[in-house]
Formats: sequence, C-alpha cells, structure tokens
Amino acid sequence: MKQIKFLFATMMAVVFLTTFSSCSDEKDEPAVPAAKTIQGTYAGDLECTVMGSASIFEDKTFTVNATDESTVSVVLPAFGEAPMALPSITLTGVKVTEANGVVTLATTEVTGQTDAGKSYTCTFSGTVQDKTLNLKFNLQYGAMPMPMICSSTALKQ
Repeated sequence: MKQIKFLFATMMAVVFLTTFSSCSDEKDEPAVPAAKTIQGTYAGDLECTVMGSASIFEDKTFTVNATDESTVSVVLPAFGEAPMALPSITLTGVKVTEANGVVTLATTEVTGQTDAGKSYTCTFSGTVQDKTLNLKFNLQYGAMPMPMICSSTALKQ
C-alpha cells in the first residue's frame, strides 16, 4: 500500500511540475553586439578648456564605427580657428562594454601624428545611453604646453 501511495505521489508531482513549465512561441532575437548598437554619427557642442580658458564649438559631428563586436573607432571633429585649428582625429581600438542599457567606451590613450606632421596624444572615455553620446577627452596637440580638456554631449543622428 505504501508503494502505491508513493507511486501516486510521484506521478502527481511529475504532472504538477510539467503543468507549470512553459514554452514560448516567441523566438529569441540574437543579441546585437555593443559596438554595433552605437555606431553612427552624433551631433552636439564641444566644450574645451585650456589653462582655465573655455571655448565652445557648436554643432560638431562625432562618428563611431564598429571595428568588431567589442571595439569601435571614434572620429573627433576638426575644431578651432587658425592658427590653432585642429584637424579631425580618429581614435582606434576603443573597447566597449554594455550593462543595463549603457554602453561604456573604455578609457583609451591614443598617440599619433596628423597629416600635417603634428603629433598628438589623446586620452578618451565615454558612454552612450538612449542615443546620447557623452564623451570626455584630454588632447595634447603639437607643441602645446598644456592639454585641452574637452567634453561633449551629442545626440545620434
């Protein structure tokens, strides 16, 4: 008798558990890599400070290109006026991660030389959330004794 009760209880438990398991008719969409979700152009004002003196450059366009699933290149726009006009600079190898809807562009230092032969060092970081790029970078350009400390909030176009 005890075996029949045990068998009956086991069968009821199996029926109970299978009743509450669910199957979805929806197919899971593949996750889009973080780098692909943020690629595009962003427009906004660029604020730069050098030795305490601030300048705002309006309507600048930043471009983010995915180079693989977790890496992007960021094109900083040309800005300034002669004789201190700065050309557009491309920062490569910027790693990105995504958590809770925020894509973080890792702090990256890039050193290079412009087409005009001037060297630069740029330390860059940023985030993208709700199609808004928030970035900060310090740019040491040419023979300037102090770095330019720049930031921007730009909207995806």
